[in-house]
Amino acid sequence: MNKISAKSIQMFVAGALALMGFRSLVWVPYYLIVFKDLFFLISSIFSGLALWIGIAMLIGSGRAIFWARIYLLLGIVSAIAMTCLSAFSVPGTLHLSWWRSASELLTPVILFWLLAWSRSRHFRDEPAA
Repeated sequence: MNKISAKSIQMFVAGALALMGFRSLVWVPYYLIVFKDLFFLISSIFSGLALWIGIAMLIGSGRAIFWARIYLLLGIVSAIAMTCLSAFSVPGTLHLSWWRSASELLTPVILFWLLAWSRSRHFRDEPAA
C-alpha cells in the first residue's frame, strides 16, 4: 500500500483551491452584466485568487503554500463572520442562510488542516523519493 506523502496532500489542496478559484471566476461575467452588484463582483474576483494560488502550488512554488495558508485563514475568518452575521440577523430563528454559511466554513478549515498536516513533523522525517 502506498504511503501518503506531503507533496500529494499539497497537490490535493492545490487542486481544490484551483477548482474553487475557477468556479468563482466563472461567475464574474454574471455579476458584471446581469446581477450588477459590486460586492459580489469584488468578492468573486478575490475568490478567484485561489485559482492562481492553486496553479502556483501545482507548479511547485514554495511561496504558494505560504499564500495558500493566508488565503485559507482569511476564508476561515470571513466564513465565521458571515455565519455569525447570518445567525444573529434574525433572532430566535435558524434560517437557510445560517446553515449555508456554516457549511461554507468546512472547506477552508479542512484544506487548512491538510496543509498544516503536510507541513508537520510526521512528513519531515520521511526519506526523499
